[in-house]
Amino acid sequence: MLTFLLPIFFAYSGLRTQIGLLNRPILWVLCFLVVLVAIAGKYLGTYFAARVSSIEKREASALGWLMNTRGLTELIVLNIGLSLGVISPLLFTMLVIMALVTTFMTSPLLEWTYPKEQIRKTAIEPVDQIQPDYQVLVPIANPSSQRGLIQLAMAIALGNMPSRPHQSAIVSPLSLIQLNEDYVYESIPAEADRLLSIRQEQLNELIQSLEPSDFHRLVRPIIQVSGDVARTTAQIAVRDQVDLVLVGWHRPAFSSNRLGGRVGQILSMVPVDVAVYVDRPTTKLDRLLLPYVPNIHTDLGLELAIRLLINCKNTDLTILRVEYQDQSASEFSYEFHNLMERLPSSVRDRISTPIIHAESPILAVVDASKMADLTIAGASREWGLDRQTLGRYADELAVRCRSSLLITRRYSQVASHLTSILTSPGVEPVTG
Repeated sequence: MLTFLLPIFFAYSGLRTQIGLLNRPILWVLCFLVVLVAIAGKYLGTYFAARVSSIEKREASALGWLMNTRGLTELIVLNIGLSLGVISPLLFTMLVIMALVTTFMTSPLLEWTYPKEQIRKTAIEPVDQIQPDYQVLVPIANPSSQRGLIQLAMAIALGNMPSRPHQSAIVSPLSLIQLNEDYVYESIPAEADRLLSIRQEQLNELIQSLEPSDFHRLVRPIIQVSGDVARTTAQIAVRDQVDLVLVGWHRPAFSSNRLGGRVGQILSMVPVDVAVYVDRPTTKLDRLLLPYVPNIHTDLGLELAIRLLINCKNTDLTILRVEYQDQSASEFSYEFHNLMERLPSSVRDRISTPIIHAESPILAVVDASKMADLTIAGASREWGLDRQTLGRYADELAVRCRSSLLITRRYSQVASHLTSILTSPGVEPVTG
């Protein structure tokens, strides 16, 4: 309705404006003086009031130009005045010209006063201006039901041993609020402020409930209004140079073996490594299971599993290989052996690599997941061919897995999730 009626109103105002009434030089001089007085009154009044309030010159000038614009409100008042006979058609014409001139001049003058380069220089910096060694971005749709997702992110990034020196790492819960389209246009800012305040309070309560409490200061929420959740998530991931996006997914969503909604969009759009967490009602991470399939997505899962081993001293990892029919078990890659050699003995001793024989890999993994707290599986090779699915293997495992499940999708083969943690002072050095 607003899109339809607003152009009609502007056309109506234009038809009532009689430029032909300005038929003498003296009238054009008066029109110029009206415009000049209007600009001086708004700009100078705002500028000096801002300076008295200790606002810097550049900001005061920008406020003056912003206050100078008239726009729609001015035209509404002028039309009412003309209809009531309070102002004459000649004065109406002069004031319409004034409203248009002051509105159109605002944007270029504001750009001149406050160029984009200056805005970037004076933009508010994060509390911690030092880029952390490792950062996990966690999109949160419902703070009251996604405690396990944040807890897993903390375990991957920080661990559960506050007394141990650790690398600089932070967890950033990301809460994006989409406003319904049926809100009255003028009420959107107030409604946004209200929803942001509520979400901030919910996230603060969630963070205070997390363990260990020593790491609360390293959980830094990001809350804002967004028209496109997936696109905004991708932009924030790039802006903050995050290492991992950890997103939650409810098990029923896999029933059709197709990605849909925000999770599918995030997987397709975010240009960093992504892990999808399918939660079960457990907070333990003592027993990890990694079905080994040689591809880049499994390599990401392995790196995250090893981060959990280093961060959580009571955690064990089983890297499972399966023989089935006439297929022998997958051989470990050169990169895998190289990684194992870099690990300290305290971590290697908690890794087992059994080989089992089964009728199908899926059945073997599902059966093994009964004894695991978290199963970590890489997306199937089909992921690169069809962005609407994680692949038959990963989709089926998501439906049938008996433990919590983490499905990993690698974006860059260059990025490593272990560089900082293997050189952390809290990890014992590898000895020859």
